Amino acid sequence: MTQRIHNCLEKVKEAGLDGVLYAQGANFQYLSECSSYFWQRHCMNNIGGRHSAKLLPEALIYMNKEGKCKIVTIPQYRNHFEGHDVVISYMDQLEDTLSEVIDGKKIGIGHDCHEYLKETLKIVDPEIEAVDAEELFFDLRACKDEHEIEQMRKLAKFTDEAVMHVVKNLKEGMTQHEAERMLMEYGFSHGIQDFSFPPTAGFKTRCTFKPEENFEFPRTSKLVPGTAIAFDVGYMDKGYCSDWGRTVYFGKAPERVKEGYKALQKGQQYMVSKIVPYKTNVNQLYDYVQEEVTRLGFADVLRYKEIGMLGHNIGIDCHEFPMINRQTDATLKPGMVFCSEPKMMFEGECYMRVEDMILVTETGAEFLTNFDRDLFEVGND
Repeated sequence: MTQRIHNCLEKVKEAGLDGVLYAQGANFQYLSECSSYFWQRHCMNNIGGRHSAKLLPEALIYMNKEGKCKIVTIPQYRNHFEGHDVVISYMDQLEDTLSEVIDGKKIGIGHDCHEYLKETLKIVDPEIEAVDAEELFFDLRACKDEHEIEQMRKLAKFTDEAVMHVVKNLKEGMTQHEAERMLMEYGFSHGIQDFSFPPTAGFKTRCTFKPEENFEFPRTSKLVPGTAIAFDVGYMDKGYCSDWGRTVYFGKAPERVKEGYKALQKGQQYMVSKIVPYKTNVNQLYDYVQEEVTRLGFADVLRYKEIGMLGHNIGIDCHEFPMINRQTDATLKPGMVFCSEPKMMFEGECYMRVEDMILVTETGAEFLTNFDRDLFEVGND
């Protein structure tokens, strides 16, 4: 029994469950520790409701209260789970197959294919109680092991490089859609499996939009001098996600906008410098950013001051718990990887974002994304 299975089994016992059954999704990957099998992520990653890219399962993992795991999958995916106890099943035989696999009456299930699993378990045995267990392993998943950290470190570095490639190839007259396609093509040409979410390179040209249009980004917009470009990019590979954001300015930026970007970067760096593992709470992080940004004279344009929303954890899913805001009570621990994404809005001028992946270590925290923090004005050659 691996350490991960042992830890998950303790959660199953604490919840009073006889076992857990998960369709393809984050919990499936976490329990199986199999990242070679591709499952389509939903961009909302189940936060705020039951979302799944598939309504019917093509692979299932069942773990009973003894910690024994069995994978049930359709024939075409049988070779993805080498080293696992695998049962091959066709969709129209799934009830019969599960009747030989499920050995309890109180079974936890996740959000992926939720209704299908609930209905199928009732067919297997009308006495089975299906219990929502989507969040059962959230606190375990929050702290990454060395293998997970190494994969996420590589993805963070790749994301830095991908956006730098696009920034160096920005051309006057190109559309927002063309910039976004460049991000996609760079990823696929380098063997990346998928995206964490659809990439964005939001064009905003100064003095061409009203305040109520601050967050409208038509993909036909063309790049001209005086355009701020708000990148939001995440790649997915070998079962893990990245998430990254920056704003760069095409041409000469207004002085206050340029200074605002420096302030936002310094606020981000100040926040990271204040992290003490086992002591700092995620509900403190926004206030550290705000403290430094305020000191530098840009409190008026900092967004989300009322609720203190700053970001989210990241891993198998792009948006994982705990969320980073004033309402969340969770202590930062070594192995946590989170995304901090403070933002500013200069009305009629610029939507500004800085987003980094940050690893909590035994002694503090470090940036996994290290895109040039001084690079803001581009296209001036």
